[in-house]
Amino acid sequence: MNTLNASTGTSPFQLHIGRSPRIIPPLERGIVDDDSESQRARVLLTQLQYDVMEAQDSLLAAKAAQATQVNKHRTPELTLNVGDKVMLSTKHRRRDYMQKGDKRVAK
Repeated sequence: MNTLNASTGTSPFQLHIGRSPRIIPPLERGIVDDDSESQRARVLLTQLQYDVMEAQDSLLAAKAAQATQVNKHRTPELTLNVGDKVMLSTKHRRRDYMQKGDKRVAK
């Protein structure tokens, strides 16, 4: 429930609720007036927006790091010109031909 995600660096609970879950409920609730409630709500919404932006930045950084690692092992792109001879795999062509239902046999 409160496990940190490796890519975002935050827990899903924190991104959704805006804080980490409490293990033990508070024993005593203090006196709260309306002004401090609305101010706390604004602070909570601001913190939620900040957490979401941080998670998005972390995901973008992780995506870039993963792309860098993948591209290290990628072979250079093969360029083909008109008239170049290539080998064509026909491994699945017979099955596709037979599934047409024409009742003909390929030679």
